[in-house]
Parts: sequence; C-alpha cells; structure tokens
Amino acid sequence: MEYVIVGQIVNTHGIKGELKVKSSTDFIEERFKKGSHIYIGVDNQKKDMKVLSYRIHKGHVLLTFQGYQDINMVEQYKGCYLYADKNLDLLDDGEYYIGDLIGCEVYNYGEFIGIVKEVRLYDHHDVLSVEGKEKILIPYVEAFVKNEDIDQKRIDVELIEGFYNED
Repeated sequence: MEYVIVGQIVNTHGIKGELKVKSSTDFIEERFKKGSHIYIGVDNQKKDMKVLSYRIHKGHVLLTFQGYQDINMVEQYKGCYLYADKNLDLLDDGEYYIGDLIGCEVYNYGEFIGIVKEVRLYDHHDVLSVEGKEKILIPYVEAFVKNEDIDQKRIDVELIEGFYNED
C-alpha cells in the first residue's frame, strides 16, 4: 500500500486525547471523517489508528482517535507525521500529493543541486529539504519553485545569490 502525508501532529489539545494537527491535505473531510484510518509515523513504522472525531479550530485540525481519549496516551505522538492511503481518485488532472515531491531531483537554473529528502510543513508555506553537496532548505513558493514535473521526478527552481554554497 502506498501512503501520503496528510499532516503533522504539532501538539495536544486539552486532556481528552485531542491532537492539534497541521494539515497538508486538501481533502480534510475525506481524510479525517469518523471511522477513517490514519497512520501515525512512529519509530519507522506506520501505526494504524481509527478516527473518532475531528474539528477545525484556529486553522488546525483537532483529531481524536478511538481508544486514545486521554492526553497521556497521545503525548508521545507530538511531532509525528500522519499518513493516509494514497487515493488518486481524489486528485484532478495535473494534481499531485505533497509527498510525491520526495525523491525529485532539484535543478537551480538547470544545474542539479540535490534531491528532495523531506517536505517540512509550516503554517505560512512548506519547505523542501534538499540534499546534494550540502543540505538546502527551499521555501515551496512560486518565487523560487518555477516548475514541478512529478512524472519525471524533477523540480526547477530559481534561487537568489547566496542561498546556498555553489562551489
């Protein structure tokens, strides 16, 4: 089974096991509806969890899992990524999942600079963690990212001078 990242647990909320999630999915209702299966990435494994409830609060998803309605049971998951089964039926033509960026080769003005190893999820914009001669963090915004070809696993960027060591 293939999985996609649907969010990251950023904190707990209250004492009844609610988790504060920074969502990275455009399909919040489908992914987090009651009874859905979500997988928590913990210890290089994917722990299968069943959604009890979700709600939106101040721009975050508050999520509760069946059998985990106590803060002491969920605190250990702070910082973990959440995954769901990859469902291509949810996507329109030309759309892709954020996790599809992982493994893409990155080119700055046509010169290879590295491979996307991670996509970091932040409130204002996501950040590509690119590893080549050095590790580079590239804000995933139009100002820098000029083209994504997911089928060819290629991302073209135009970085400003001094963004990374070009030597």
